[in-house]
Amino acid sequence: MYDFSFLATSTKPALLPLISCGSGTGNMITLGCFATGFTPSSLTFSWNKNGAALSDFIQYPPVQKDNLFTAVSQVRVTKQDWDAKEAFQCVVTHVAGNDNVIITKIEPQIIFPNITLHPVWKGKFRTSAVTLVCTLSGFFPDTLSVKWQRDNQPLNTVQIDRKLQSVEENTFSLSSEIEPNMTEWHKGSSFSCNSMHNSIELKQSISICEIHESTPPSIKVETPSFKTVMMAKSIVKATCLVHTVYDATVTWLMDDKPASSNQVTQATYSTHIISNLIVSFSDWKKLKFLKCKAEHRCFTSNEHIVKVSGPAVTPPSVEIRRSLPDILSGDRAVLECHITQLSSTYLYVNFQANNSDISEQFFDLLEAPGPHSLRRRFTVPQNYWNNDISFTCKVNQGFSSVFPSKSIGNIFVDPSVELLLVPGEESGQQTLVCSGWGFNPQIKWLPESQQRTPPTTDISVAADGRVAVTSQLRVNQTEWKTGKVFSCEVSDRSLNKNVRKDISLCSVTPPSCQIVGVYVQGPSVQELQSNGRVTIACLLVGPRLNDFSITWKVGGKQYSLNVQTQPPVSHSNGTESLRSFLNLSAEDWHAYKRVSCEGKHKCSNQSYDDHISKSKELHPPTVKIIQPTVFELSTSDVLTLVCLVSGFFPSNIMVYWEKNGHRLTLTHYTNSPAWKYTESSTYSMSSRLNTSQTEDQESTYSCVVTHESSEMPFKSSIKDVFATVTPTQPSATLLQGSGELVCLVFGFSPASINITWFLDDTKELLDYNTSEPHRGPDGKFSIQSRLRLSQSNWLPGAIHTCRVTHTTITLALNISKPEMLGDCSFLDDIMHADINQDIGVESWYMAFTFLLFFLISVVYGVLATLIKIK
Repeated sequence: MYDFSFLATSTKPALLPLISCGSGTGNMITLGCFATGFTPSSLTFSWNKNGAALSDFIQYPPVQKDNLFTAVSQVRVTKQDWDAKEAFQCVVTHVAGNDNVIITKIEPQIIFPNITLHPVWKGKFRTSAVTLVCTLSGFFPDTLSVKWQRDNQPLNTVQIDRKLQSVEENTFSLSSEIEPNMTEWHKGSSFSCNSMHNSIELKQSISICEIHESTPPSIKVETPSFKTVMMAKSIVKATCLVHTVYDATVTWLMDDKPASSNQVTQATYSTHIISNLIVSFSDWKKLKFLKCKAEHRCFTSNEHIVKVSGPAVTPPSVEIRRSLPDILSGDRAVLECHITQLSSTYLYVNFQANNSDISEQFFDLLEAPGPHSLRRRFTVPQNYWNNDISFTCKVNQGFSSVFPSKSIGNIFVDPSVELLLVPGEESGQQTLVCSGWGFNPQIKWLPESQQRTPPTTDISVAADGRVAVTSQLRVNQTEWKTGKVFSCEVSDRSLNKNVRKDISLCSVTPPSCQIVGVYVQGPSVQELQSNGRVTIACLLVGPRLNDFSITWKVGGKQYSLNVQTQPPVSHSNGTESLRSFLNLSAEDWHAYKRVSCEGKHKCSNQSYDDHISKSKELHPPTVKIIQPTVFELSTSDVLTLVCLVSGFFPSNIMVYWEKNGHRLTLTHYTNSPAWKYTESSTYSMSSRLNTSQTEDQESTYSCVVTHESSEMPFKSSIKDVFATVTPTQPSATLLQGSGELVCLVFGFSPASINITWFLDDTKELLDYNTSEPHRGPDGKFSIQSRLRLSQSNWLPGAIHTCRVTHTTITLALNISKPEMLGDCSFLDDIMHADINQDIGVESWYMAFTFLLFFLISVVYGVLATLIKIK
């Protein structure tokens, strides 16, 4: 006896081709074949080229994971065969079924580069020599040239080109560098990088005007005080401060007359220009206005005019603060007094604690013209390291003016810490940010969290004197998803204080993100009719579904076989959806076993589930095609037919459309999901079919519904949808009643029509009433108009005309009263009717048919009355 039990649990392998990302070694290329998801482990690889077997290949032993196996085979082929696009076939032999995959070389597509141009300073920003770097990235093939221009003219200079290749994307990048003439660069000349790739020209330009702001610079003219001028006696110096990063041209005008070059000295800095004007004492005394003007091609010229007058003393700006360089160098308890806008005078500076002096006085005599800035540093004694002490810097200018700074306090505070997770991509690393505040905070990641990428730390000082320190730690996504706890400690050795915070996946996942919606859908109608295996679908809706696990149960028992789960899909509203499918035997389904799907977050003890089982109570659907309105038919050539399916249970249903008995493809119609109204036990849904008047040709459309409540499909049909708006000539007949004439018009479309009455074809009659057009089952319209007769116009020989005006035809129906009335009857009036238009014989047939039905109805009414009387 042979044992074939392994066939019941065997799974066929899935094959994936593997191609080397590089160019291979020498003249050889390595190809791979990846077999996954199979059982049992016994599997054999073979390779062939165009049917010819290959022997130079390697087969690695299978690797097991989750009761399934994975295996890999590699083969080395010549680069010549690979470039010739030879077909290499990988064949796998397995007890559950064989499979193969063909690997050939695919020619890459042409990708045009992205071009960027930016400057790079070799030394200090803005002041050192600049290098222009033109980067062209992500292009293929690598045939590309770069040329440089200055002000749209060819630039004859040395350029350095570097080309790189991306292994992952198989594209090229090229960088081209030049060192422009610094004089031309600072003048604002435009430098262009021109590239030609596959006959397409790319260009990027840059100038110093694009690097910095082009707003006019602020200009400040500083004139000496009256005292300085009087003490100078011989010469007086004025200073023009231009706040600009450009190499601007600064000129002086004295009472609108340019100053000579030997009167002006200038110093250019990275952020400003200082121009000094030397004027003789005698000329200064005669001077009324002084103008400093700055010009450059990158901005609109600007100027500042001052009136030369007596002495001016400006109150200084005094600020007390902690200096970051002092903190970094170890002088953590150092305060700095920063004084700006100082005028030329005597001054001294002292520090205060709670308005009491704690430092010596510092005297300075400023002889040069102002304004000036001054810094004084002071180390705070340790006995003043308390939270309730505030510090002040006081400046005494001259002998009477006192200018204190704003107080700074509460700098000797205990450290605090905040530990946050920076949002990032699910597939990348997680970044943890630890922020600490205090007098001298220092960050340390505890040993459990330290064995990974070294953290980066930033230090800054706030205006209130407190130090802020920030450290970043990058954690591998796999390790983060395990829920491991990471700790950050902030300590202050000066105050002998420390504080600590922890963070983990569960601590940053709010309870709202641990909730998931679970929806289970039963098998389709097709599967139920085939009596084979059925598929149960489970839909999870919520945030971050990769952190949830899915558990299937059948009849209360956990079920893990024949389960396929798809990756999550992101949506624009921030949620994700995930589908899992259970392939169940038809026996279990028809046995009314309960099938449940459970979703549970790894950080939560609560699970969310939904269940389904075969319904014992079936409700067949009601199918109806909604008749389109005349407005819908007339406003557009395209019409949407709506099929309403209601009153069915369970919700699984299949709806499709037929045209003249032939089934339409899914591209012609759209089915809505099934819905259930409040307090209703049955479902409803709709299907929309787009039709066109130009393609309709009086077709019959059917909405066909298949439901497990019946072996036969349900159907609703509609014929000649556009009959209402298809132009059709009307038929008409003229009848005489008691004291009135009736004009009957029928079988016309569209509905727009006009009926008028005339006497002897000249006089228009107005005493009539016309009904609204009525649409019949065939989509055509009918209408009637009633003319009331009077003794003055209903005379023998008088001709009454009913004129019908329609877009397709104009009809005129005449009737006259005979000379001898005698015993006139209804039919006698019809005998004298004369129709002056081209109406076919079928119109008379319709008129007489109408009269026949009218007489039958009269006879029926008389007989019914006699029977009731008896």
